[in-house]
Amino acid sequence: MKALVYTALMGFRMYFRDRSSVFWGMLFPILLMTLIGLAFGRIDSLTFTVGVVGDGAGPAAQVVRTGLAQVPAVRLVTERSLDDALKALRAGRRVLVVVLPGGSEALEVYYDAARPQDSRTALLVLERFVAEANLRLSGATPVVELRAHSVTSQSSRFIDFLLPGILALTLAQNGLMGVSWTVTSYRQRLVLKRIIATPVNPLLFLGGLLVRYASVGIVQLAVITLVGMLAFGARLAGSLPLLAVLAIGGSLVFTSVGIAISTVARTPESANVMGSVLNFPMMFLAGTFWPRELMPEAIRPIIAYLPLSPLVDAMRAVGARGEALGPYLPGLAYLFGWGVLALVVAGRRFRWE
Repeated sequence: MKALVYTALMGFRMYFRDRSSVFWGMLFPILLMTLIGLAFGRIDSLTFTVGVVGDGAGPAAQVVRTGLAQVPAVRLVTERSLDDALKALRAGRRVLVVVLPGGSEALEVYYDAARPQDSRTALLVLERFVAEANLRLSGATPVVELRAHSVTSQSSRFIDFLLPGILALTLAQNGLMGVSWTVTSYRQRLVLKRIIATPVNPLLFLGGLLVRYASVGIVQLAVITLVGMLAFGARLAGSLPLLAVLAIGGSLVFTSVGIAISTVARTPESANVMGSVLNFPMMFLAGTFWPRELMPEAIRPIIAYLPLSPLVDAMRAVGARGEALGPYLPGLAYLFGWGVLALVVAGRRFRWE
């Protein structure tokens, strides 16, 4: 038992002495979270810039202008002329350009065809106030009344969605690219051969590696989570102990896969390449940075079988939405199946020299 503890402590100290390990294990995920958060984190505060041309003294124009000014997502800009407004529209600085009439004639609207989703959304907002203006001018009484009720979800911000994905990705990288490199390097430098010559049970040495990477993974995730919460205001809606259990389980699975990779690779460089071949597709396809629903439908069935996908789903459900693990147990069973298969492969192919 002492050999297991000493091996884990030795690996723990070696990890924090290695600057490259600290960078790729802690600083790189934080940097990745920062860059993606800056690039996509403003989705929740989306605004539409609408250019307005003309004074619009008529009642219809006044209703439309007043209504649009009250919409938080719409920013009105008074244009000097139609030519200036269209120039701004072509440059992408406007979503719509509205020409307000002096009387009750039709509104002229110009929209950006290169941004169909934004333009269509802004047009729907505008059509609402046009319909309201028509009702007021005709003196008609609305037949149907809309009653809106707000319900606040557990988490709707992008950073809350992103953080669990970064945590799961960090665990995968530790195993696929960290463990595989370390074990292959030990074999190449004859460290494993020397272990056999000692009274220590070799399996305890491998067990110490598993404990080391599971412990390092918990520390990494704790640091990344603290940075996400303190620097970016991320919120965890679920249970921290449950997240820790998922982290330990995911770390053990991907550590086992990394050991299996080390039994195939002959050099640390080839082990790193093999780990990268598995890691990079999962980084971008397993829902780490954005919902898998945004992926093409043709590849979604394939994405579901990536080993990182069930871990991302479970950690996001617990961390971002505070859900129970029940619906995600089949996916986690599939993930642990990868771990068992990796241990079988490692047990049959592992070489000490």
